[in-house]
Amino acid sequence: MKIRRYRYPLPFLLFLICSFTRAMAADVSLAWDPSISPNIYGYKVYVGSGSRNYGTPITIGNQTEHTVTGLAAGTYYFAVTAFDGDGNESDFSNEVFQTIGSSGPNCNINGDSSVNVLDLQALANIILGVSSSSGGDLNGDGRVDVMDLQLLSNVILGLRSCQ
Repeated sequence: MKIRRYRYPLPFLLFLICSFTRAMAADVSLAWDPSISPNIYGYKVYVGSGSRNYGTPITIGNQTEHTVTGLAAGTYYFAVTAFDGDGNESDFSNEVFQTIGSSGPNCNINGDSSVNVLDLQALANIILGVSSSSGGDLNGDGRVDVMDLQLLSNVILGLRSCQ
């Protein structure tokens, strides 16, 4: 039996947060705009290790967010579909991806075993070229820049965790 795919509008899929647990597994929280089609019964979250190459979907109720837990290191691709009570399923939403490293970032930039404003100064020195210390790419984008300073500021303020 083949499931027909209906075109229920399902706009942008957004990442909310990617967090690491002590065992270095990661959780990725997703959120999306609700479908405007009537009679939506729920959503299916698709996760895969390749673009448009997903495993068995995670079926959730009629809610517009879900956290995928326990992801190991690697790159994961995510998409969502909407479905109705008869099993009719929409096309895939836009696809997003997240790369999870083998370990979380090290926010203790200066190596003193605590994360505080001194780490901000050490990171600023790396960005300015005053220090040749390695590390500092806290957001994993391949660069050490002001975005890493912002992330570290949020860690120090208690708005997010480093790992």
